[in-house]
Amino acid sequence: MAGPVGRLGDAQERTPPAAVLGGEAFWLDVGDGLIAVEKLGRGPAVVLLHGWTLDRRMWALQTRALADRFTFIALDRRGFGQSTAPADRAREVDDLASLADRLELASFHLVSMSQAGATAIAFAQQHRDRVATLVLQGISIAGIADHSNASDRIPLDDYAAMVRGGRLDEMKRHWAGHALMAGLSGEGATIGAAMLADYDGSDLLDGPAGPSARLDHVAALMMPVLAITGDADTSWRRSVTQAVARSAPLGQARFVREGGHLCNLSHPIEFNAVLSAFLSRPLLPVPDAVND
Repeated sequence: MAGPVGRLGDAQERTPPAAVLGGEAFWLDVGDGLIAVEKLGRGPAVVLLHGWTLDRRMWALQTRALADRFTFIALDRRGFGQSTAPADRAREVDDLASLADRLELASFHLVSMSQAGATAIAFAQQHRDRVATLVLQGISIAGIADHSNASDRIPLDDYAAMVRGGRLDEMKRHWAGHALMAGLSGEGATIGAAMLADYDGSDLLDGPAGPSARLDHVAALMMPVLAITGDADTSWRRSVTQAVARSAPLGQARFVREGGHLCNLSHPIEFNAVLSAFLSRPLLPVPDAVND
């Protein structure tokens, strides 16, 4: 699991990370460790950033359905999944730039979920020419009032104390019952449970605070922006989704009917239809998922 290592050694270079999406997996050396990356499909490049306690497996139902139209590049963010680089959200923008350089991506679509939204927005600010479109799923934004805080708040200090005290299993049981993890069934539930089972809590102990996205950051983005979540996500996340779409000059919002925070796993058909339409025709309105 996650933890610091030295520079990429010969043995690690010969042994790539396990391919969990059916693609070509490889290591990206970021100096203080390795980032696990997997590439599959054909067509325009789409980089996928997962949310908190998750890993690149969260995109399995997107890559499987859409790999005939897009080249997906999914990574385990530092501190998660197979990556060995220690958690440090402040360094994730540089990690993403290193990945784009490694793959010689002049521009690409960038898809992010929840916690990774701030990284995606920061990257789009700093590397405007490289981001063709930006997708922000269920993200948080600083400065938007949360009138139902009890349903959305993540007790990170409590969780860190549990992990520090050797109660990782208790922390994961509590998180599994949180509103942001609700609504999964079938294969989506199986994928979600597998990711949570492998989560080791190291980011709660080692990771300093990362970038915090604000609406003025979103308002400065000139690429097409799709804000999306489920219409059963928490009211605050839905409010953020609407605010992002209003603030981005080329923004639009879509809500997946009956989907929650993890709507890409719970309602992949609807989510994939919206995502594919946006990536293919970013300057046109995409289908309204609640009416599919």
